[in-house]
Amino acid sequence: MKLTSKWIAWFVMVSLYAAAVGGLFYYNMFKFVFDRKLQNEMVEMVRFRAPLLVSALASRPLSDATFREAELMKEWKRTDDRIKSLVYLNANLSVRWHENTQFFQMSYEDYLNEVGMDSNVVEQVRRTGAPQAVMFDEGNYYDMAIPLLDKNSTVAGIINLTVSRESAKALIRQSMVRYCIGVLIMILLIGGVLYLFLLLKIIRPLENLKDSIDAISLNHLSLTYPARGDEIGDVATSISSLLAKIKEDIKSLENVEIMSLEKEQRWWKTILAVTVPRGSRALVIDEDNNILYTNFEMNIKKEGPIHLLDIFDGRQQNIIQVVGEAMEHPGKVLRGNVTSNDIKFVVKAVQLPDDAGKNRIVLVLEPDKSLQ
Repeated sequence: MKLTSKWIAWFVMVSLYAAAVGGLFYYNMFKFVFDRKLQNEMVEMVRFRAPLLVSALASRPLSDATFREAELMKEWKRTDDRIKSLVYLNANLSVRWHENTQFFQMSYEDYLNEVGMDSNVVEQVRRTGAPQAVMFDEGNYYDMAIPLLDKNSTVAGIINLTVSRESAKALIRQSMVRYCIGVLIMILLIGGVLYLFLLLKIIRPLENLKDSIDAISLNHLSLTYPARGDEIGDVATSISSLLAKIKEDIKSLENVEIMSLEKEQRWWKTILAVTVPRGSRALVIDEDNNILYTNFEMNIKKEGPIHLLDIFDGRQQNIIQVVGEAMEHPGKVLRGNVTSNDIKFVVKAVQLPDDAGKNRIVLVLEPDKSLQ
C-alpha cells in the first residue's frame, strides 16, 4: 500500500476516534447544560409568581387556592406547553389547586393513593427547602418540586410540576448536529492542510528521489537531486556518498584489471617468446574472441578491444571453425589452414585450462612449409 493510502487510512481512523470521544463528551455537556437550563427556567417562573402565591398562602395557609391563584395556575399551564401537569400544595402537602377540582383539599397520602407521584421530590423539598428534579419515563420528563418560601425561609407551599424534556432534547439534537458538521469541516480542513504538507514535503520529494535513482547507470554513476535540509535530503546525501564509494571501487577494480591484463601480457610475451618458433605468429584471445596479446605488430586502428575477425575477415571460415572446435574441446590441440596477406599458414589452436574463470585460447600460425 502506498504511503498516501496508509496516511489517509490512519488519519480517518484517528479522526473518527477523536470525533467519537469528543461527541460523547459534548453530548453529556449539552445534556447537562440544556437540562439545567430547563430546570432553571421552571424555577424562575415560580419565583416570578412567588410574591402573589406566598402572600395568599400566608393569609389562607391550609385552604383552597384563591380565584387569583387559580387563574394564575391555569394561565401558566395553558401558556407553557412544556408543563404536562401542575399540582399546587399547601405547607402540610394537602392539594391547594389541581386542574381536577375533585382533588382540592385532598391530603398528600390520599393523593398518593389516588393518583400517585412520579418520584419523592415533594418530600425532598419539604425537608431541604430547595428545588428538586428527578428524570423519569426513560428521560422524557422531569418530576420537579419547587418550594414557596416565606420571609422566614420556611416552606409555605410547593409547586409540583411534570415537565417535558422534549425542548431540551431538541436543543441537544440540534447542538449535536452542529457539532458533527463542525467536526466534519475541521477534519476536511485539517486533513487537507496535512495532506498538502505530506504531498509537497514528502510524497513529491520521494517521487523525485525515486526518479533520480532510476536514472542512475554505470555510465552515469551519480545522483542528480537538489540539496534539502530534511531527512529526505539526508537520504539523498547518503545515496550520493554510496555512489561515490561504488565509483571509487569500480575505478579501483578497473585499475586492478588493467594491471592484471598488463601483467598477463608480459607473462604471455615471455611464454610465447620461448615456445613459438621464429617466423610464426601467435595470438592469445579470450572467450569473446577479443585479442589479448600477439607476438607481432597489428596495423589496426580501432577504439576498444580488437576482435579476431578484425584480423581475419569473415571469409576465413577455417580459423573460425578451428577456434570453435578448440572451445568445445579444452586442452586439445586442433589444426587448420588460413591465408593472411596471400600467405598460407597452418593454424594450431588450443584452449588452456580454466584459470580463475579466465578462458584463454592460444593460436599459432606457422607458415605452410609444404608450399616452400
